[in-house]
Amino acid sequence: SKRLDWLDIGKGLGMLLVMLGHADIPTPLKTYIYTFHMPLFFFLSGYLYNKDKFPSLKVFFKKRTKTLILPYLSFSFMAYLWFLLLNHFGLVNYKNNLLTPLLGSVIAERKSIWTVHSGALWFVSCLFCTELLFYFIAKIGRTKKAIGSLLLVTSVVGCLYNKMVGQPLPWNIDVAMISVGFYGAGYLFKEYNKNLERFNHLKALVLLLIVNLFTGYLNYVLTGERVDFYNSSLGNIVLFYLSAFSGIGALVILIKHMKKNKVLQYIGKNSFIYLAFHQKIVFFVFSLLIQKSIFNFEIIIDHPIV
Repeated sequence: SKRLDWLDIGKGLGMLLVMLGHADIPTPLKTYIYTFHMPLFFFLSGYLYNKDKFPSLKVFFKKRTKTLILPYLSFSFMAYLWFLLLNHFGLVNYKNNLLTPLLGSVIAERKSIWTVHSGALWFVSCLFCTELLFYFIAKIGRTKKAIGSLLLVTSVVGCLYNKMVGQPLPWNIDVAMISVGFYGAGYLFKEYNKNLERFNHLKALVLLLIVNLFTGYLNYVLTGERVDFYNSSLGNIVLFYLSAFSGIGALVILIKHMKKNKVLQYIGKNSFIYLAFHQKIVFFVFSLLIQKSIFNFEIIIDHPIV
């Protein structure tokens, strides 16, 4: 099936926001980016979901093993080799067993000694669990209303776990329970796309942008938390969802009005590669080069908070 240009542009723009969010940028800008950039990725992924491609759970696992799990494990292993190289030259401070991160790629629990090497790849394991959750929701729900209801229930459970426990779970299933709401919203957006096209204009973009800025800022001010899936930080749940969905809506309208952009489309089609290498390798090398330059300027690489 043909890829939609606007989806590739959206993923490309979203990937640029991810990389920008991992750089040392002003706090207000980083706080704004985090209000919607990860929900956007799940939303766009959900738009591409096709129930007919997965007639059974066996087919689902076969296809997603090829497109998600194997690439995830491959990139995790490459990241592990890079980690060993840095450790050999004393460029990382890691005092645990060096085999721990290798096993950790399978355990896939973010924000732990298990995944100190893999950086932003936590998103891939989370995406797999998100798609698996949605597979069951779509199978059980069957109708759009039923799917919407199940998405709501799953999201509520995810938010309750986030607020009451907050401990990352293997394969980031705790985040998947929240992100499946955005994934499902992308799927339902495709189903109702013709009815929603009347909102595809610049006035709606401006309104959604205002809502996003206001609710995102209010969430940060009232709770003191920046929205951050990696660190299990959502702030006020109502404001979190309002800022996330309004930000997604504004960006979708924007990219649908954009002309074809080969650079963004290329990044979008290869977002997996940029996700895997931008933080732990590209940023690190770039940081070393900058530190040795005459400007003596340093880029601070944060913990992997996609």
